[in-house]
Amino acid sequence: MLRLGSVALGERPCVALALRDGAPAGAVRAALDAGVDILEFRIDLFENQAPAAVRAELKRWEGTSRIATVRMTAEGGGWRGGEAERLALYRAALECAEAVDVELAADAILDDVIAAAHDQGRLVLGSHHDFRETPPPDRLAAIADKGRGHGVDIIKVAAHCRNAGDVQTLARFLLNTAFEDMVVIGMGAAGLCTRIFFPLLGSRITYTFLGEATAPGQLTCEATLRYLEAFQVGAADSDVGCDSAGGI
Repeated sequence: MLRLGSVALGERPCVALALRDGAPAGAVRAALDAGVDILEFRIDLFENQAPAAVRAELKRWEGTSRIATVRMTAEGGGWRGGEAERLALYRAALECAEAVDVELAADAILDDVIAAAHDQGRLVLGSHHDFRETPPPDRLAAIADKGRGHGVDIIKVAAHCRNAGDVQTLARFLLNTAFEDMVVIGMGAAGLCTRIFFPLLGSRITYTFLGEATAPGQLTCEATLRYLEAFQVGAADSDVGCDSAGGI
């Protein structure tokens, strides 16, 4: 079982809170106290992207489980610099973060990020984001094969869902792919349900936010925790019904 810092991935659904720099400490602490497991630092959205500033921001939350992400614009991120500079930011973040998220399409730096992370005993999420559609099964399989071939620890796929058929395609991909540690997310209104139910099917992490969403269809932190708790309790107690629980 993989561990992302103090968090064992796979024991139960885990919640990651996406943050920009300068997030209010009180609000972040309240989210952690309420049940958030992981902090994802969206460095591509930071106001100050200097390596020293990035390290300082991550160090504010030493003792929590942290993912560092520098998302490129082609996959919905805010990074507008070059790949050499992006690699330098990943290296700086790895001094503090327990994991990094890098796109599988980032061919210029992918292997360097993976090597740098593994040299320090950190995890790598190899991610793919499609904001237009849900890729067909053969393309999803190719994405998983690429992640496996490059040696990432977690394969993450987030794709836009237009209808229930797209949700079913992603569910089959999650359940049938021969790779234990995966994160699969359906974006957009039709995919909203995946943010709660896919973690119950084995998707390792679901994402939420403070202030402004970082992806289409994200639920608020409060709603994410409330729904996960409700459905986990219901799944664990087959005797729970409307009368005993008072309805949901």
